[in-house]
Amino acid sequence: MGFAAFMGGLFSTLKFIGRSLGHVAAPVVKAIVQGARDFVNGVVIGFNEGMRDEPKSAQERNERELQQVNEEIMALREIHKRQGGLNDQQKRRHAILKERRDVLNQEISAIDKFSTAEEIVQEGKNYHPIVISDANAHILQYHVGQSAYNKLCQCGRVMVLQWNRSVATAGLNDFFWGCSGYYIKVDGRSVCHRTQKLTTDDLNLFANLNRPEFEIDSASLTRETINPVRARRIRQALDSIKGAQQSERIGIATYRCPVHGESLRLRRKNQSSDQLLDEYFLGCPRWLPDNAGCNFLVKLKSAAQISSVLDSEQRQGVLSV
Repeated sequence: MGFAAFMGGLFSTLKFIGRSLGHVAAPVVKAIVQGARDFVNGVVIGFNEGMRDEPKSAQERNERELQQVNEEIMALREIHKRQGGLNDQQKRRHAILKERRDVLNQEISAIDKFSTAEEIVQEGKNYHPIVISDANAHILQYHVGQSAYNKLCQCGRVMVLQWNRSVATAGLNDFFWGCSGYYIKVDGRSVCHRTQKLTTDDLNLFANLNRPEFEIDSASLTRETINPVRARRIRQALDSIKGAQQSERIGIATYRCPVHGESLRLRRKNQSSDQLLDEYFLGCPRWLPDNAGCNFLVKLKSAAQISSVLDSEQRQGVLSV
């Protein structure tokens, strides 16, 4: 039995934004924690009975297969461009690959949810409901670009939490949901441009608040992050993560391309700046020059986002580097 088939009940309906839950108000917290405990216990029992692989090994296996599937899909795409179409055998193969990719993405999504449930059980005392306001908007900014589940556009595609990156300090009005169809191009045009404003429910998070970055305001966090001495240490930590990902060919699980499903890779711009912010970004492994591949990326233009990447990979934020 796969993880996707095992998913159900409470954890199939909750909105996941990375390692946090959305639309969660204080009265339902007890049910969330109990649901997480029941889900984790069920997976552990199933693992002991030989019903499924251990989550970590299943995650890596699915990630590797997903890479192979996407590579073959991209190869067929190139054949289509060169020849003006595919023959019947290639069309059938393309359909099989896309169906397999959907299955793998469902499995990966289920395992990601298991990881969140496991963390809620282990770190339960640090998880609290919080209502996002302008004063603590950097907590929401921390989650920008992270994988979101159960948040769909009218067209059926996954929506991605984004913010107006032209502002230095983001407020609630700077955040919005954008359809991932924006990153799918047909004849050079995006297949969907829909955006949605955040609702009141979107501002109710159930998150691990045991982070020093969440204890200060956004402006203070930015000042601490771009301090030259700390910025140098942060660059060293980010470069270490980038090097490890190049070696393993697996990116950051919390961040996934909404089009191809693969974990995003940390990259550094060719031209470095002295400000650190906007010097690094997360990109889809299916990127190709001249817009020939996937152009989905997450620019790390805020201290909260950089802290999220460090936290995901090294269990420390910018203030602990």
